[in-house]
Amino acid sequence: MQNKQLISCLAVAFVLRLTFIFVGFPYFAERWHLREDGDGYGEIAQTIREGRYDDVTRGPVYPVIIAIVGSPVTVKIFQALLDTTTCFLIYLLAGRRVWPAWLWAVYPFAIWRVAFINKEIVVAFLLTGYVWLQLRAFRESRAALWLAAGVLLGVLNLAKPVFLLWPVILFAFAPRRAWLALTGMLVVVAPWTYRNWRVTGGEFLPVATERGGVTTFVGNYQPTLGAWEGEGKMKWQAAVDAIKVEHAGESVVQLDRTFYRAAWQQVAGNPFQAGTMALRKCWRFWFVSAAQRERVISFLIQAAVLAMAGFGLWRARPWSREVWLMVAVAGYGMVLHALSYADLRLSLPVMPLVCALAAVKTRD
Repeated sequence: MQNKQLISCLAVAFVLRLTFIFVGFPYFAERWHLREDGDGYGEIAQTIREGRYDDVTRGPVYPVIIAIVGSPVTVKIFQALLDTTTCFLIYLLAGRRVWPAWLWAVYPFAIWRVAFINKEIVVAFLLTGYVWLQLRAFRESRAALWLAAGVLLGVLNLAKPVFLLWPVILFAFAPRRAWLALTGMLVVVAPWTYRNWRVTGGEFLPVATERGGVTTFVGNYQPTLGAWEGEGKMKWQAAVDAIKVEHAGESVVQLDRTFYRAAWQQVAGNPFQAGTMALRKCWRFWFVSAAQRERVISFLIQAAVLAMAGFGLWRARPWSREVWLMVAVAGYGMVLHALSYADLRLSLPVMPLVCALAAVKTRD
């Protein structure tokens, strides 16, 4: 019976995503002037096909996927399949309960994101897969599983390097084993770091800039309270342009670091306001999109899922180490974006964990 329910859940998830790709997205794209590939991943993928791949602004996993899979429509169908697999991983994380997988199957923001050429769906799948494998390593305490978890963590960081510092926190959970995960991650990431050193002529860049300097500067730009869109957009654009003009001779990596320094100057200039902005960005991370469309609906959707997770966590007291790990991963994602730039889209990779936490088991 449970197998039938799970199959139904996965089938509905896949159909909903395909329907949005071919019906919903064209409608909204015309109405809201949406950009299918706003970050230019298609162009990067083309350089891979042509054998002239020297980009250091984006991690390699997603461009390589596009280069292999092919056309935008095919990439979107692949993302629909991958996101349906995320439903299955949530089922495993939730102790083989089906209803948390249903939460993700009908989760509007996951359905929405599969229709864009962007890495959030891939990152959500990799992060959920990493957490599932990491929990298995906790339970079975096998060195091979710890290494495998580290390898998957490395692949995750090659997609989006936001979790490069995660092993530091992992040591708090398992100080005698975390080094295995760190080793696995370094084995995967180090060759790419060396490639970047060669491409940039000697710059140390673990994965990619991901334009993190600019987004961190914008997220901490106090005259606009860290907002990307809205009335203050022209202000931060003017500030960004001024920095680019002043440092016109710098490389992509050097300019990225310049923006990080400019962001720190904003924080150091008024630490109190920087702190209040960080709290505001925690709210934005869960509830507010960059474009701030349909804010009431966005809030109600997110509040409902987070409330279910909160109730699940309340019922699961006292928390097991596995529950603490999932909470820590979600919290890590929120805090890191609160220190840089945050909006609802960036919470998508941790939302499968939120769905799983709605049905976590109590400690034995």
